[in-house]
Amino acid sequence: MITTKWVVARKKIIACSVLAFVGVLESLILKYDPARAVSRNFAQLPSWRAELDADLAKLDALRESRDLDSLETAINRDSLKWKARDRQPFLAYMFEACGEISSYDYSDKSKQATLLSRFAISVLSSGPLSLEERVPFVEFLGLDPVKIDETAWKRLRQEKASFWLETWRLLSEAQDPNFDLQDVPMINVAPPPGAGVPAGGSPSDIKDPALRAEYERAIALNRAKIARFNEQHYVRMTADKFYQDAQRYLINAYSRTPSNPTELERLLSVYVGDEAVRNRILEETRKAQNQ
Repeated sequence: MITTKWVVARKKIIACSVLAFVGVLESLILKYDPARAVSRNFAQLPSWRAELDADLAKLDALRESRDLDSLETAINRDSLKWKARDRQPFLAYMFEACGEISSYDYSDKSKQATLLSRFAISVLSSGPLSLEERVPFVEFLGLDPVKIDETAWKRLRQEKASFWLETWRLLSEAQDPNFDLQDVPMINVAPPPGAGVPAGGSPSDIKDPALRAEYERAIALNRAKIARFNEQHYVRMTADKFYQDAQRYLINAYSRTPSNPTELERLLSVYVGDEAVRNRILEETRKAQNQ
């Protein structure tokens, strides 16, 4: 059965990976009505919208049949196509693909987990990702195969733990505790006096070159403020839950045979600056191992 978490997350990542934030109004649309934002943006991208919709419909049909083999074949084929074509629809396609695997019941749980890990890691290794794009794909790494060769499991565990902890560090470094979320950017930037255009008007409509340049600088500053505001808002809304999910994964993975507390301690020392947090994770892992 599809989960509420998946529905919300699906809207969130597609919106974040496809849309460029251009104002506070856009942020509010993404927050409260992401489906509307995605629909509106897709309408501006007719070159790939219909084809992407068709490929996603194929995934839906394969998921309904619970045919992991056919689903794997389709994702292998179409992910390469979208990766070669355009970054934005590639991310949207892969998020949908991972969601089709993660959020439904399949008879072969180990293959389900193996495919989900492989596809999520392929995205995380494919190039630069914003935090909004990166976090949901890391969260897909929470499912581990029950049946796996010991050597392969040790390698997979270390790789997945590194992704979880690297993202932990990125979130921690991005968060500014002194940032004021009450200081919101402008929806429409007011032009300088005498410009002769309304707030939000086009700089090209200003005849005076000095006033036009002043207005363009104000717009650029506001756009930078929008980007910063969106980053800080996202981090504050996301970080605590992500840290909890990461801790849960690490404790479960490293309390599983064969344990490797030395490796876990090393990874934590690289990525987590808070000694108390590191010690808590190590202690909880030891407790879980002894149960």
